[in-house]
Formats: sequence, structure tokens, C-alpha cells
Amino acid sequence: MFKEDIRMNSRRTIAQTLSQNLTLKTASLIYFPIFFIVAVFAGCTNSEDFANPLDADNLKTAGAPELELYAGDREVRVTWIDTEQEGIKAYKIYRRSRSNSDEPFVLIATVDAPANEFIDTDNIENDRLDEFGRPLAYEYRISYIDTNDVETPDPTNPPDPNQEPFRHWQTVTVKPSIAPPVPVVTLGDPVDLAVHLFWSDYEFPNDFATFRVYAAIDDGNTEYPVFRQIAEIERDEQGVIDKGYADENFQEDGITKIYRVAAVDIFGVEGITTISATSPNLPPAPPSNVRAVYIPRSLFNNKYDATISWTANTEPDLAGYQIFTEDAEGNLFVRGTANRYETEITFPGEDPPPGGEELVRTYYITAYDNTPRPDGKRDHSEMVMAE
Repeated sequence: MFKEDIRMNSRRTIAQTLSQNLTLKTASLIYFPIFFIVAVFAGCTNSEDFANPLDADNLKTAGAPELELYAGDREVRVTWIDTEQEGIKAYKIYRRSRSNSDEPFVLIATVDAPANEFIDTDNIENDRLDEFGRPLAYEYRISYIDTNDVETPDPTNPPDPNQEPFRHWQTVTVKPSIAPPVPVVTLGDPVDLAVHLFWSDYEFPNDFATFRVYAAIDDGNTEYPVFRQIAEIERDEQGVIDKGYADENFQEDGITKIYRVAAVDIFGVEGITTISATSPNLPPAPPSNVRAVYIPRSLFNNKYDATISWTANTEPDLAGYQIFTEDAEGNLFVRGTANRYETEITFPGEDPPPGGEELVRTYYITAYDNTPRPDGKRDHSEMVMAE
């Protein structure tokens, strides 16, 4: 009995030892990769990548994002993006009267989050010039206050872009002024794949600088269209400035754009008018240099090969070409088509036209675009006879 107990205890001890060894091995298999991943991740990752955006030491923070200014008559509208980040309770707006100077920024307002706009009318002056007659700009920057009353960036220790690592507090400038007179814009005659804008009667103010044209696609689905500047119209060497603009950046008929035409003064303030226009449903230009070459097929009959060639059109909405000839009654009918990249077509074994008066037929060609009219028919150019 005693020997049997010894054997049993020995078996339990061996089993426990094996179990412990297996447990240690299993744990090492599980935790070692995790430890390895964490170690590599920590070694390859900059702590700044995970910095709290509300942390005053976060080097990526430069105040409220997308700060923009809009000048008006003795006022500046300051806008920014409210990130809806938890913990932001207010924004502070700073201003100085001369940009890029040693003048300190002065706190002019504190607004509670989630506000994203402030209109500054505090002692704002229009049309300011320095001693050399150059326009003077106001400069603005914004910080935010978190729930712990920590201000980021810290105005007592502002980021210095000349130090490492690079830190920057976003600043934006603006020059308040009375906006120039708004241009009265009219549309020119319809032209294929183009819209012509004119403001011929515009009277220039003394501080006029330039015209700017902005455009946005109007697809009917966007409440707030995205405008981009497409032209800046300045005076030429003789001091003359155009009072019109031709937008030829259309790829097809029937595209509607919203235009903003702005008269801009030397302070950058814009007087803007808005107008909508659609690229007209018009055919492409007729093909040019249309030629016909006739080659007899035999001495024993009047059959021939006819090759019609032309210079390619350049319209981006061109779909192709149609070639016509006449039947016995003199009516035109389609003999063939060519795609937009082809510049010739051959008709082998042609017969002379009926009547016996002519040895070869006369051929005609038109170009057509890829935008059918409302009735579903193609827009064809004028017909050109091959010579």
C-alpha cells in the first residue's frame, strides 16, 4: 500500500510538472509576439502621433483649423472650423494691426464653442497705407481653451517656427476696404463648348486692381457649390483691361456652371456678382480640307475606288463623321460613318452616278457630337463637299 501511494504521488508530481511546463510554453507563445509587436510599435512610432489634440505640448496643434478672413467695410469676418472635439470650451481671437511686424498680438474676443465665426468691428479702418503707399494688413490668429482652462497655443510662449521641432501658429492677413462696384454681367451669343461673359459698362473706382472669375459646376445636387478661380484679368502694358471672359473649358453640351465675377480693389476686397450659364447644344465645326481621290478599278468597266479624307476636328465632344452621296433622284443618303479618330474612308467598287453624265459620284461629309438634342437627334455640322 505504501509503495502504491509513492507511485501515485510520483505520477501526480510528473503530471503537474508537465502541466506547468506546457503552461509556460503556451504563455510564452502567446505573450512573446504581443510583447514583440508592442516593442516594435513603440520603437517605430513617434509619441507625437498619438498626442491629445487638446494637449498644449502637441506640436501639431496650431490653433483652430482652416482659419479664413473676409474683409468688409470697416469690419473683418473671422471664420474657422469647429472640430467638435470634446473638451474645447472656447476660442480666443488675437489681432495685430500690422502683419509680419514686431507688434504684439492683442486679444480682441473670446467666444464659446461650438462657435466658428466672429465679426470684428473694433476700431477697424479701411484702405490703410504705409509710408510708402503700400496696403497695410491686419493679422489674426486663434487659440482654443480646454475644460482645464489650458490655452493652446500658449500666447505667453508662442510656437517659434525657427526652432526644432518645427511649430507654427497659423496666422492670416486681411485688408478691410469698401468693396468696388459690382460688375453687371451679361452672356454673349451661343458658341459651341463655350460661355462668354461680358461686363462692358463697368466703371472703374480709383483703387481698382483686377477682375477675378470663379466657377462651380451646377449639377443640381449641391446646396453649397465649390467655386474655384478660373481667371485673373489684369491690365496690359498699355493699361487696358478686358471687360469680359470666355470660358472654353467644356467637355460636352448642356453643362451648367455658376460664375462669380469679382471686381477687386488694391486691398483685395471683392465686389461680386453671380450668374449661371449652360454650354449650348450646338454642333461641332464642319470638317476641313475635305478631299476625294478616285482610282479606276479596270479598263473594262466604270467602277472605281473612292477615298474621302479630311482634317480631324478638335472638339472634345466629337463623336464621329458621316459621309453622304446622292441616289438616282438626287437625294442624299448615308454611305458610311467614321469614328472621331479617323480621317479617311474608302468606298471600293463604286458605280458612276445614274444618268451617265458623270463618271464619279459627289461625296459630302458632316461631323456630329456625342450629345443628342432634346428630340434625340444628333447635332450635325454643316455639310462639306469633297473636292
